Amino acid sequence: MDKRAVDGVASNMGHLLGTGILNAEETAVVVQRLMHPSIFSGFGIRTLDTGNAGYWPLRYHAGAVWSHDTAVILQGMAKAGHPGEAAQLATALLDAAEGFDYRLSELFSGDTAEEGGPLPYPASCRPQAWAAASAVPMVLATLGLTPQGGGALPASSATSPTPFGALRVDGLQAAGAGFSVAVEASGQVTVLPA
Repeated sequence: MDKRAVDGVASNMGHLLGTGILNAEETAVVVQRLMHPSIFSGFGIRTLDTGNAGYWPLRYHAGAVWSHDTAVILQGMAKAGHPGEAAQLATALLDAAEGFDYRLSELFSGDTAEEGGPLPYPASCRPQAWAAASAVPMVLATLGLTPQGGGALPASSATSPTPFGALRVDGLQAAGAGFSVAVEASGQVTVLPA
């Protein structure tokens, strides 16, 4: 092994989103790149771009989609002011979850719908803790919920329709305070005290 660095487009750039490290122009470039069909499979963000010589849709870190990786990216997109793209990724993960009986796989193939859609990685766990935890950033990001701490209810700043449609969730807790979230079909989110 020569241990030479591999130059390629990968999902890890998405972990910079929402951190404050990137300026608005850099953020836009990263978001645009991540949403390109060569890295966005339609079901999540591939770990490696299809144009890379090492890409394979079921390769562990070289083409497969990790549920939590996509969830971290969509949360960063929402925080960085790209809620439409965040909602698109949330919808993609929901579409992938449907193929796994709504138990997101730890990782799955980077295949598109035309290529047969997501296939489970042979050794991936399902259910798996961080894949299941992907639901939290999906909901927080697409509903625009921001924890406030100190017993205060979360703030809501949703700016586009959610992939979940109209719904109401009761019995939620944040910093010891109970609340409900109501979502209209338009995407308007209301946080209500319990």
